[in-house]
Amino acid sequence: MKSSIYFNYTSRALLRGGQRTILAIFCVAVGVMAVVSLQLVGLMLQHSLTANVRETNGGDIAVTTPGVPLKPGDLTFFDQLNRAGTITNYTAVISATGGLNSTATSIQSFSVAAVDPDKYPLVSKPAFVEPVDGTFANLLTNDQVIVTQNFLDRYQKHLGDTFNLYIKTNTGVGQTLLVKIAGVVANSGMFAQSGNLVLISTQDYLATAPTGLAAYSFVAITTADQAHTDTAVKAIMAQFPLASTQTVADVLKNQQSTTDLVNKFLEIAGLLALLIGGVGIVNTMQVLLSRRKTEIAMLKTAGYRRRDLYLLFGLEAGLLGLIGGIIGAAAATGVSYIVRGLMENLGFNILFELNFQVILSGVAIGFATALIFGLLPIVQAANVRPLHVIREFESRNRGGRVLTLLLLLLLSVLFCLLATLILNRDLVLGIAATYGAFAFLLVLSAFFSLLILAVSKLPVPERLNLKYAGLILAGVAVSALVYQVLPVFGIFLLVASLLGVVVVLLPRGWKVSTRMALCNLGRRRARTMTTMLALFIGVYGIGLIVGLGHDVLTQTSSVVNQNAPYNLVATASGNESNALQARLSTIPGLTSHREDLFVTSVPRTIDGRPIQQVLGKNLQGEIGVLGGIEGYNLAQNVPTVTISGGRNLNPGDANTNNVLVSAMMTSSGWFNMGLKPGSTITLASADGQRLRTVTVVGIISIPTSYENLGDVLAPASVVNALSAGSNAGTTVFYMKVPLAQVNQALDTLGQIAPHAAVQNLTDGATAFLQEFSRILNMLVAIALLSVLAGVIIIANAVALAMLERRRELGILKSVGYTSGTVMREILLENGIIGGVSAFIAMLLASSAVAIGGKQFFQASFSVEPLVVVCLVVGPVILAMLTAALVSWRAVRVRPLEVLRYE
Repeated sequence: MKSSIYFNYTSRALLRGGQRTILAIFCVAVGVMAVVSLQLVGLMLQHSLTANVRETNGGDIAVTTPGVPLKPGDLTFFDQLNRAGTITNYTAVISATGGLNSTATSIQSFSVAAVDPDKYPLVSKPAFVEPVDGTFANLLTNDQVIVTQNFLDRYQKHLGDTFNLYIKTNTGVGQTLLVKIAGVVANSGMFAQSGNLVLISTQDYLATAPTGLAAYSFVAITTADQAHTDTAVKAIMAQFPLASTQTVADVLKNQQSTTDLVNKFLEIAGLLALLIGGVGIVNTMQVLLSRRKTEIAMLKTAGYRRRDLYLLFGLEAGLLGLIGGIIGAAAATGVSYIVRGLMENLGFNILFELNFQVILSGVAIGFATALIFGLLPIVQAANVRPLHVIREFESRNRGGRVLTLLLLLLLSVLFCLLATLILNRDLVLGIAATYGAFAFLLVLSAFFSLLILAVSKLPVPERLNLKYAGLILAGVAVSALVYQVLPVFGIFLLVASLLGVVVVLLPRGWKVSTRMALCNLGRRRARTMTTMLALFIGVYGIGLIVGLGHDVLTQTSSVVNQNAPYNLVATASGNESNALQARLSTIPGLTSHREDLFVTSVPRTIDGRPIQQVLGKNLQGEIGVLGGIEGYNLAQNVPTVTISGGRNLNPGDANTNNVLVSAMMTSSGWFNMGLKPGSTITLASADGQRLRTVTVVGIISIPTSYENLGDVLAPASVVNALSAGSNAGTTVFYMKVPLAQVNQALDTLGQIAPHAAVQNLTDGATAFLQEFSRILNMLVAIALLSVLAGVIIIANAVALAMLERRRELGILKSVGYTSGTVMREILLENGIIGGVSAFIAMLLASSAVAIGGKQFFQASFSVEPLVVVCLVVGPVILAMLTAALVSWRAVRVRPLEVLRYE
């Protein structure tokens, strides 16, 4: 056979396929788009994190101590290491928070770093945007500052601008500096993840600063070699046991493991999309080739061998995959840009770049996917016997079933190999991902198969009888039980049960349509099951995402709504604290307020064990959480929190060492500190001169933990005992102000206490809600792809059924059935498929939301009834509309056209 025939036949077949060809290309394109776009994002993230690890780390060793900042006198230790030759150089950095005005809240603030311009940075010169030849030593003088490009864009500043820099800390200590922008550095290299940053010289920063601001939270160190690095780390940990050290090797290991984990997750997510697209390819190819059974029979009668047909149809599938791969890879570049933007909103600074090897591999993946998933319908079509087609025999035999099973096994092996290649040749992960997904789908398939069998056996009696009435009553009883736990689903079951009564009252024509719809569900269980699977995955994903997302958003919103106790929190110290106490009544709109003492302490031991042996890898963060103590005057008020274990503080605990801790610090909490009622914690004052051992008497539930600045609540006497130096006299002011007067209240707060650390819970919650909503929208969009795949599968399944039942339709119409009767049966059949799969999906999604709320948030979560109704009724309507559109012409076939040669 001439080679030109292969290409001519294939191209013409695709053009004749019309909508089916477009659907097949779409299935491939969606899968390829998911794989390629997620791979591109993973590579961008990996390059951003690992491009220059030593530069990112600030040197060979990075010492971080935000939980226990170093004092100026502590830096002499690093001088000693330098003189001894253990290290070659070091530079210390003071980290703070800044604002452009006295009313700036935490959400409006940016980072400030005070550095030694003669030493900083140690490793390499940053990329200056303006001036191009700028240096830290030349620019950071006379209250001049260097800012990042992100800062310039975010706050609409320009080179040469002068502004007031308000320095604020979480203890209310601060200062105001008049500074001028002398330089701009790019957000790349060591500043890649710095965001909005202002750099000032340590000399200018400390010239007029209170004592509390002279606290170094970061030290960058360089060494001669790895041996000196190891020696230096041991010496530093011996001198500062609560400090965290990180070498270049540590950074590389941590970031590599992080990027590997992210890449694996993104690649597996893409594979799932590819698998769903593959199911669509199988269905579409079956429809395309089933339409050409007569043509295939003629080709075989004319002498075309089976291998010729394999080549013809394989070339057709490959061309579909190639076109879909090109479209998907092209679309992936745009999608990766959108996903990268979303990750930048989450705090990652990622440079957009395209990897053409990944894009080209996406085209190859599309080609391979189409061939792999097209294998089953191709072999089935090539095995068609001309005699069976000409005489319209139904070819069902054991050999055909065995061949189908073998082909499915081969398909799984080939897809496993493709998955292994996509997952960077990780065979174990490829096998686990592929056969794990297949096992999950197999279990779901078995469940849906039994469900379809049960539904197809439902009776449609001519009149009400005792057995049928018993079945209806059983359904009502089950719905009543379900209503006690999940009311919406109980109502759905009740409606479904009462439909049994409606069926009895239906006209005879409707009963016939209903009976035929139920019978047809059982006739093609495999095809029905595939459709239900795709719809189930999509609806379950949307239900779970929307359910959890809505409850998280509701929990956050409840903190700042009219029922929340306070919406402004200000932390002030010293004279500003006294001034705020005296003038609190002048704040516009203030309806209620509360004042608590606050101190930042240093935890030493938990239950007698050194803190560094108990806490996890996030040592500095956990020290900050455990060391923040909020003191109550228990004679006047007790904490209004929900206790999940132990008891609350009461007036009898005044002047004792009893405290409450957040559930986040328990063994089941996020920090996993193992605290429980009866645990003891030894705390030290910031200067290390005072110690206090406190006893945990109660656990605060996680939702009410956010209502206090401190995660440890204690009697005021504990806070007073641990207050020293800059920590003395720190007070937290909780205020309730109507939303319309919040800005006026912030202006007044800025005038009274310009350096107070202010949190506007409304702004914070709004920013969180916006970011969280973006994430939810992206996840819902991904889940919608599965629903779309389900719609495509429904369209293909209906089209295939119309082809197979063409003769049956002709007979039905010849004995008096109208097009409307046949259409009614098709709509009922597909409506049942959509309804059952959506109902099961939402039932499991609602259960998962409830369990997730209890497990992770210790709150009662549930899916809104309106969401449940929409996600159950929606797929029913979608399935029926899709079926109607596809079968509209087929049900209008004339009996004479079908039965002419009978």
